[in-house]
Amino acid sequence: MKKVMAVLLGLIALASTSHGHDLQASPLQWDTLAPMPIGVQEIYPAVHQGRLVVAGGLSSELPAAQGHLSNALQIYDPAHNRWTLGPNLPEGRHHAQLVSLNASLYLIGGFVRCAQGDWCASRDLLRLDEGSLTWQRLGALPQALTESTAFVLRGQIHLVSGRSPRGEANAQWGDHQDVDWHWVYQAEQDQWQALPGGPEAKSSAAAFSVADQTYLVGGRRYNGANLRSVHRLDPASGRWLKQKPLAFAQAAHGVGAVGAKNEWLCSVGGEYAENGGGVLGQLQCRPAADEGWQVLTHMPEPRHGLGVLSLDGHLYAIGGARQPGLSQTSPRLDRISLSSPAARP
Repeated sequence: MKKVMAVLLGLIALASTSHGHDLQASPLQWDTLAPMPIGVQEIYPAVHQGRLVVAGGLSSELPAAQGHLSNALQIYDPAHNRWTLGPNLPEGRHHAQLVSLNASLYLIGGFVRCAQGDWCASRDLLRLDEGSLTWQRLGALPQALTESTAFVLRGQIHLVSGRSPRGEANAQWGDHQDVDWHWVYQAEQDQWQALPGGPEAKSSAAAFSVADQTYLVGGRRYNGANLRSVHRLDPASGRWLKQKPLAFAQAAHGVGAVGAKNEWLCSVGGEYAENGGGVLGQLQCRPAADEGWQVLTHMPEPRHGLGVLSLDGHLYAIGGARQPGLSQTSPRLDRISLSSPAARP
């Protein structure tokens, strides 16, 4: 009964926010920028040296013979509204975490093609150093991991939640299970350490760190509905503290901050499976000083599997797909900004 009620409440929330374009009091404004050279979805990009960087991805527009996978490193320069290409990955992959640390880029896990199938979870840890033209393979993850969340806290890379093979089979998405793992990577030693687990086993969640505060937002469980749960990491104790839930459940979305002083924490895009499934277009946010989430505006082009990044007070929504699954992959890049100082919370 509780699960049925959760689904009903989620559908009510979706219905009540489906007219996002009619929200006149939104403090946010949208701008459409130069599209990606290669539109991709299922990406977890990074801000690196003042640029937005996307590694790999999945696309309905790429050949089936290559698994619809991209191995491209796509780099966006906000100062010139221009994309360039960097050194290619060793192979195409998707649902991998890209992280910037100490002037290097790290790509972690994700799905790759293998002899057994097209959705093989990887233990790879790759690094691209400044000025290098080749990605270097480092020590492997403790276990294969995909659809996780990654963030940097106090000079260390953290991974929380995701999907990993439930047994020996590792060829298709259904071979994997949701996990609540919390790992931390120490780059100097090239070593991973297991921390107390995350708050719940799930995948396709979103994580974001701001002012030494880290949030784990939404996600979903295998064969289950999207989640409204929000948790904050207490750096002192390492415990995940429950926060007020999202206004509506989200998964395959992204989270970031908007405003010069990070006035709003916003959750963008995603998809849902109920009532036939679809893509989410509502933008729900919470003021920095308040845990309450509210729908503020609607995406110009709703998408799931997109990348979301914050840079210089703006939030960027990168790529994704306009329909659930491997369909209608988009190269679109949108920027979200505060509309005026008077509109700030």
